[in-house]
Amino acid sequence: RGQGPEPSAEKEGSGPDPAPEQESQNKMATVIVKISGNNQTRRWTSRADHLTFASIQKRVADNFQTPKFYLTYKDDEDDDINVSTDEELQEAVSLALKTEPAVLRLKLVEGLSPAAARPSPPTTSPPPAAPSAPDAAPQGGANAPPAPAELNPHVFFQNLADALPQVMSALPPPLQSILSQMELDTAASAAANAAANAASRGASSASGAAAT
Repeated sequence: RGQGPEPSAEKEGSGPDPAPEQESQNKMATVIVKISGNNQTRRWTSRADHLTFASIQKRVADNFQTPKFYLTYKDDEDDDINVSTDEELQEAVSLALKTEPAVLRLKLVEGLSPAAARPSPPTTSPPPAAPSAPDAAPQGGANAPPAPAELNPHVFFQNLADALPQVMSALPPPLQSILSQMELDTAASAAANAAANAASRGASSASGAAAT
């Protein structure tokens, strides 16, 4: 007697993935929101997918009149977690939906959050660059200026005497006359000085002879 085909066993893991269904249920679920602060507590119920950080901020502004604040909640490890973005808020909502009833408890803290209140490190500007040292004077080589030649007084006066007649001829006649007169006066003074010196030497010699 033949037996009919046995019903095939359902393969393990062949069923639908429950993750998308769970995510859809979370979006459609409602959550009770409670915000406590300033000696009061506000409560309302909202769909989980309608909660945004901007909507929470508006509720706080309308009901608590607190210009500066931040929000915290207790996570599943009993730690205080700050909420300042939509992503952080959705994390808090997903934890609240795991409880029955689903209650999201937020604590309002006045002032800036510790991260925002922490002063930023001072910016340091780079030190000014040191002025460059002036170029050193050339010590030698092809570009060094030539050293001045040693002055010979005899050659200098000889060159001056040779050039003097040409210079005199280029001067105006009145100036030539004045210079000529000065030359005669200088010559006469020199002759008088020489005669006086000679007379003085002669008198000294005669005095010495008489004394002997």
